[in-house]
Amino acid sequence: MSDARSACRFLGAPALAAVLASCGAGLPDRTSEPRRPNIVLYVVDTVRADRLGVYGYQRPTSPRLDAFAADAVVFENAYAQSSWTRPAVASLFTGLLPPAHRTVGRRSTLPEDATTLAEILAANGYEGMGLVRNPNVGRAFGFAQGFVRFRTEDRERDETMLDRVRPWLDERQDAESPFFLYLHAIDPHGPYDPAPEFEEMFEAAGAPEHYRTVRYLLELNRREVQPDEGTAEALSRLYDAEVAQNDRAFGTLLDELDVRGLTEDTAVIYVSDHGEEFAEHGRWEHGLSLYEEVLRVPFVIRLPGVPPRRIETPAQHVDLLPTLLAYLGIEAPPADGRDLLARRRRGDARPDVYAHLDVDVHRAASVIRGRYKLVLPQSASQGTAPMLFDLEADPGELEDLASERPKVVQRMLDLLADRNLTGEIAAAEEIEDDQIDEDVRRRLQALGYLD
Repeated sequence: MSDARSACRFLGAPALAAVLASCGAGLPDRTSEPRRPNIVLYVVDTVRADRLGVYGYQRPTSPRLDAFAADAVVFENAYAQSSWTRPAVASLFTGLLPPAHRTVGRRSTLPEDATTLAEILAANGYEGMGLVRNPNVGRAFGFAQGFVRFRTEDRERDETMLDRVRPWLDERQDAESPFFLYLHAIDPHGPYDPAPEFEEMFEAAGAPEHYRTVRYLLELNRREVQPDEGTAEALSRLYDAEVAQNDRAFGTLLDELDVRGLTEDTAVIYVSDHGEEFAEHGRWEHGLSLYEEVLRVPFVIRLPGVPPRRIETPAQHVDLLPTLLAYLGIEAPPADGRDLLARRRRGDARPDVYAHLDVDVHRAASVIRGRYKLVLPQSASQGTAPMLFDLEADPGELEDLASERPKVVQRMLDLLADRNLTGEIAAAEEIEDDQIDEDVRRRLQALGYLD
């Protein structure tokens, strides 16, 4: 049986169909052949769920996503595994929590022995192309594994990404194998500098010019400058304008698939790596805390043959890999996630949700079980004692209940301990400063990751 399961993981689709019975990995539609749709993974950087119409936002930031979501599966309570890009995408690619993939710090790289979604798909006949605008998930940090083509680009408007994709799609128009396209867009990431038409749409044109710079956002977090009374609203409007700008880019991609006749045979996954803070808890940007504003993300998937619906049960980044592979009829490697589309039985417990942060001087871990969320500070910047919040009664995480409910705190601490999230996580592999070439360094500086 173990040999059969190994074969299921790595065989291509024709051979896979012959051994599925041995694997016990039934096909999603119970047909005799596994699905072979193309796959588009569209990761949009720094988008919090509550700034999108599909998640209840009133400003028109996401008309194209909202229309797409009407024909897709929407996970209403989706969470990132970290509040900054590299560990979050590592969890997305591997189905593993940070203690398992150990891609955690500023110099961490995704280890070569990590089994990624791209590698599994490649072993099953998919041709992969990755195009990323955030250098944190570029080739230098190990994220090109499994892709035939992989490119990291300067920060331009996200709509220009399609200019790089079209020639590749032209080349493959007669290809018999399916493709896996990973796009990592970055427009909503700071500095917030939307195109004039979107500034006007969200009445953001009056914001001072220095609000559109990385330096100003860094100065806010370092408390080198004090925000004015209208700073949060002004930055928020600039951010909304960039979210809307990216939404148009996403819509252009969907149009391209439609024009090429690929829509009906292409799975499209829309997800963000993390959210963004606007001083709800005294901080700006992301990668500084584990509050809901940086962990709640959009997660919307459209899979051929899967009817649209909204799912309230919590979902996480680590769930993408097992969910997609189960849909394709490919056995997944051991993972911390679960198949989000598997039929749940009456009485099944809600899954626990985990997150971890370890970047610069900021270290913490968190867990959600039911209505309670525990944040465990692991550095001075995060506090001195565990914080407990009742997310149903206090979704803004304003009232710490830890002193009132010590038994709940202990139960949650035990959950973190079971997942190896209570202590320091040693990076699996690290890149030295002198190994980061000047082009990558320049791109990281432009986004505020290096001084």
